[in-house]
Amino acid sequence: MKTPLRYLVIVFAAAFAFQKTTAQCSASDILIQNIVTTGSSSNSCTATFDLSFTMENNNGNKFIFLHAWAEGASYPNFFDCQNGNPGPGTTRPVPDASDLAGAFLNIGIDNSGATPELLTAYPPDANVHFNTVQSISSTVLADGSISFVLTGVTATFPVSCNTPFLMALDFWSSQSAQAQTAQCVNCHVLYAIHYLSATGGLANCANLTFTATLNNLSNGATLSGYYLVYADASGDGVLSLAEDVLISDTTPFTITGASLPITGTIPAANANQDLFLVATIVGGVANGSTVVTKILAAPCAPLPVTFKSFTATRISKSNVSIKWETATETNNKGFDILRNMGNGVWTVVASVPSQATDGNSTSPLTYTFTDLNSSKGISQYRIRQVDIDGKAKYSLIRAVRGWEQRAGLIIYPNPSRDGKVNVVFEDAESTRDVTLTDISGRMIKQWKAVTGNTLEIENLGQGIYSLRVVIRGTGQQSVEKIVVNNR
Repeated sequence: MKTPLRYLVIVFAAAFAFQKTTAQCSASDILIQNIVTTGSSSNSCTATFDLSFTMENNNGNKFIFLHAWAEGASYPNFFDCQNGNPGPGTTRPVPDASDLAGAFLNIGIDNSGATPELLTAYPPDANVHFNTVQSISSTVLADGSISFVLTGVTATFPVSCNTPFLMALDFWSSQSAQAQTAQCVNCHVLYAIHYLSATGGLANCANLTFTATLNNLSNGATLSGYYLVYADASGDGVLSLAEDVLISDTTPFTITGASLPITGTIPAANANQDLFLVATIVGGVANGSTVVTKILAAPCAPLPVTFKSFTATRISKSNVSIKWETATETNNKGFDILRNMGNGVWTVVASVPSQATDGNSTSPLTYTFTDLNSSKGISQYRIRQVDIDGKAKYSLIRAVRGWEQRAGLIIYPNPSRDGKVNVVFEDAESTRDVTLTDISGRMIKQWKAVTGNTLEIENLGQGIYSLRVVIRGTGQQSVEKIVVNNR
């Protein structure tokens, strides 16, 4: 009988730089999750799991291979690695069955077509057998790299199911027809397994908070690191850094005892979604050890009003059209239309009663209002929905440009004097991926699948930043500079 594994084997690698003689390639964001044990012994643990990782996209990645060993005598160091880098040379021979004899994980990917395919045979040596994998998919990220997701991977770890150990991985890729030479290599990447675990708590949609517990499995050592929390925006139960929404950014933790309870807040837009807690140890032999745990959403009563859409559009020099649609309404009194002219003050410009009989409706209802607004700058609008009992909830914010104000991406205030900026996108219909980097190119923040036409960025330190926006579907990119002064 299959049982959930008591720990989650997760690896969350930093990107590795390669020698100039090697084609540019790196492996990062490596995750193993949804592990289920199917067998165990005193010195082995067989399990199925989902594996994901990100690699740079280049011509040298026609075929991609990964192998894993327990760190120690079984690791062959075939590529003569030092600090994740292979020995000198632009092309190298590849491992055969004798080199891979001690590996417990071997996977091959044909990345030459529009979609990746799993290899069933190892081109350099037919005596090498691949692990079973049910399916593979890929997503092109905003920076041009590719995120691969493999589901249903089966492997037998060379330790019992409750034993900490170091895992060593080699990634390599080839552009030759039969993968006889390696153009890109990322090797001897070490990961500590089973030093940290997490117990999912509850995602409470009533008060928009979550709880969970981090567990120290290191036999008394103090563990320090950071955790992030994602909302399962796709609803598929699998963490995907390309699709799911980051709701709690890097938060440091230190566990001096056996466990540490944690809590946080949930954005209203993610109130009824399950969450993923991603915790990573920093420093020591367990450096890089990461665990992913699902935090289930508690059942919640339906919201009084479910907004289906909300738009604000300038239609003339002096008029802005406000339009919103509700999917359902429960005990709804009506709506207040609020406007912010850029001074931080929200003013009620109109109140609109509910169209629903007695404030209740299960059918879509559409509302419109035209606001007299001749501002030459950015104006913001939002809807305040008011219940019959007086309770209120707010919609998302929509931004409107001044008449004949330039099209494209707008950032204000820029320069910023308090580390906070507002971003106005060209339209509200597109879905975007947004990346913020500092002057050295280091990624500071990233937002996936952004909808609507506004984004607020806070807590920026003094400096110069670059904001890149990529529209999904078309691939259209926009880049703007952000300056923060005198914070």
